[in-house]
This record gives sequence, C-alpha cells and structure tokens, in this order.
Amino acid sequence: MKTVILIYISIIVILISGCEDIGDTSPLLGNKNKKQPIIIVNKNRHLNIAEFWIDRIKEPDKIIMNNKEIEKFNDYIAHTQYLVTNFKDIQPQYSGSWVKSSIQSSFDNILKQTKYFEDGHKIKAKFAHEMKNYMDLYNIANSVQTRYALTVHYANQRVIPTELALLKKKEQIYFDRNQNSALDIATPIAILHTTSDGKWHYGISPTSSGWVRDQDIAFGTKKEIEDYITSKNFIITTNAKNSIMVAGKYYDYMRMGVKIPYILAIDDMSMVLIPTRDENGSLVLSNATIKTTNTHKGYLSYTPENILTQAFKFLNAPYGWGGSFGEQDCSKFIQQIYATVGINLPRNSSSQSIVGQNYLELSNLDKNTKENQLLNLAPIGATIVHLKGHIMLYIGDYKGEPYVIQTVWGESKYNYPLARTAVTSLNFNNYIKQVDKATILSP
Repeated sequence: MKTVILIYISIIVILISGCEDIGDTSPLLGNKNKKQPIIIVNKNRHLNIAEFWIDRIKEPDKIIMNNKEIEKFNDYIAHTQYLVTNFKDIQPQYSGSWVKSSIQSSFDNILKQTKYFEDGHKIKAKFAHEMKNYMDLYNIANSVQTRYALTVHYANQRVIPTELALLKKKEQIYFDRNQNSALDIATPIAILHTTSDGKWHYGISPTSSGWVRDQDIAFGTKKEIEDYITSKNFIITTNAKNSIMVAGKYYDYMRMGVKIPYILAIDDMSMVLIPTRDENGSLVLSNATIKTTNTHKGYLSYTPENILTQAFKFLNAPYGWGGSFGEQDCSKFIQQIYATVGINLPRNSSSQSIVGQNYLELSNLDKNTKENQLLNLAPIGATIVHLKGHIMLYIGDYKGEPYVIQTVWGESKYNYPLARTAVTSLNFNNYIKQVDKATILSP
C-alpha cells in the first residue's frame, strides 16, 4: 500500500513540476528579421493564470498593510508628497492668476507636442487662436469661487476643451495627446472655470486636472459630495468592467476599484447609490443595481493573492492611452488594482514610482544585479516596476527570470504593438535594461 501511495505522489510531483517546464517563455515570433505581430505572448499557457503565480508565494494571504496602515500611507502620498488631491482639501476659492496659468500652461504644452489632427491635417495657428478665445481666459476673476461636482458618466478628461484628437505623428490615432485621463462615474471634481458656451468645465479631480463635458457632471454642494464619497457603507467594483443598471436598463459601466455607497442586496444584484443630474445639471442621487459578484463590501484585504487575482482580471484587455475608448493604460491599470484595497495612487507612472518611502534603485545596475535585486528583495503583490514612461506589476520569477503583468503598448523593431494586458518576462523588449526603480507599496 505504501508503495502505491509513493508512486501516486511521484506522479503528482512529476505533473506539477512538468507544469513549470512546458515550452519556451519568450513570445512566439517567426522570422525575427521581419517585424510581425505577437499573437502568443507566452508559449507556456500556465503563465497566464493567476493561481500559477499565487501558488509560488510563500504566504499569499499575508496582510501587507492593514486599513490603518493604508490610511497612513494614503495620507503621506496626499499631504507629504502632494501626489494626489483629497476632495476634503479642496479650497473654497483659488487665485484667478493660478487658475489661468494652469490652463495656459497645459494649452501651451500640448500645442508644442502635437502637429496633426486625426484626419491627417496639420494643426495651424488659427486653431490655437480659436481655442484660446473659446477657453475664455480673459474673463477669469481675480478670485475664483470653487464649484463642486460628481461625474455622472464615464468622462474623458481633456487637456483642452475639444473632442478633437491631437497627435504627435500623422495617423497615430491611438495616442491622442489631448486625452489627459478618464474619470469613472462618481469621481469628485472641483470646477474652476467654464468655456464661453458653458459646454466644458475645467477642474481638479483627485489625480489629474483638465476639461470635462458639462453633460458628464452634476453640480452639488461640497457637503453633499463629501458625504457621498465618504459613506461608511460602500462597495468596491472588482471586475475590469462593471455594468450599472438604472430602472432595469443599462446605464453605463465602471472600471475596477470604484467606491460607491451600498444600500442592500436583491437576489444576485446589489442596490447602490450613483450620481445623476437633473435638467438643470444639479446633482441627484439615484438608485442603481450592479451584479453582487462584481463587487466587494468594503475594501479587499491587501494581500499578494488579492492583488494578483485583481491584476489577472485584465489579462488581454486592450491598451487605451489615458483611458481612451473606455480602456486603461499602464498606470491606470496599476491604479485600479490597488484601489480595490483602498490605496490611492497618483495617475501617471512617474508619480506612482515615487509613492511612499520604500524603493529599490536600479538605474545604474547591470542586468544580472537588477534581476537579483528583484528576485530577492521585491515582495510579490506589493512591488511596481518602473522604466521611463511605463510601469508594471511584479508577479514573481520563473526559471530565474523576473516576471510582470502589464498593460503595455510594447512595440519594438521586431514586433508590432502588443497593445494589451499581458504577462511577460522583464526581458521582453529588453525592458530589464531600461528599468530604473522598483517601488514597494508597504509601510
């Protein structure tokens, strides 16, 4: 009997170890002398499953930070590093000169960066002149009274108030430089200025500033909005996309990590409170429903298992620069994952790479030293890896190579853009050579 058991255990061990030895780990490419699309990122299919990586973690359920530690971490990001803006810190008024210079600076920068419209026509001086008049900067008062709003739809936040795409290179429509960010339903905004026709508003959201359409927001008092966003009875959206139903009809969707007040459960649905607007643009809080399985009451516990589970829900999701087309780019991907555990990260990759106080400085190290630093010192689930203009989530090592999951454009001289969320070695496109920092999101 013991012999049979030993044979059975041996077979299991062989099967498990075999799981780690299937195929090559590099993307599937044919003729390396010819540029081509990457259809298969990992020939080893197991690398695309969260549980494969979770099972390799010594203590996947270990709490990285508890709620109080996360609150302290968020406070440091907001009030010491000034990388995010808490709604409660919004001032009742701002200097008109500061508002004007903020808008003007963004306007000047984007006109320096871009040359073409989406249709291939060149951006000319006439357009800049017309936009400057449209922004109505001359009518900004010496002191600007803050107005308060919540987004009522998925809202594109633009650098200048137009839906027109502004491109650096002709026909590069997937990089609309006028797309500053995208705001999910229930995002608070401090409105500081409005275009001459009232169709666009400039404001400060928690992690970015820019222009949003009037039809996408509703105005309320600061207390109304603060009471709404600080509700103690809330759910967090946990799917990559989460549909919202109003009166039984599809209304819109929220991405991962959105916090909304919870009312009660009805069968397999949860009733929640969402912001809507009346005919005058004023805030109305309305009942809506969302699938209970797409949510979690309160924040998820901050554990390696939860972070990796949430990250892998995006696998193969399309890349969307600045939230274009309702998708996410590299930094929004990271931001959404950590929002589910209550961590408020800033919007762009460079800011995310400096949050907190725990870093591995990797910029002046050779490839082998960088890999050893990550393999030995980077905690899985709590480490984000940065290179210029890009950020990724470290998920562990496989055959001695550090691996990440990332929402990546990922074009090189060998391959066309990957343009999706994928699991890759850090040797993909030689990223390991460019990596300059690993940021550890822990006390």
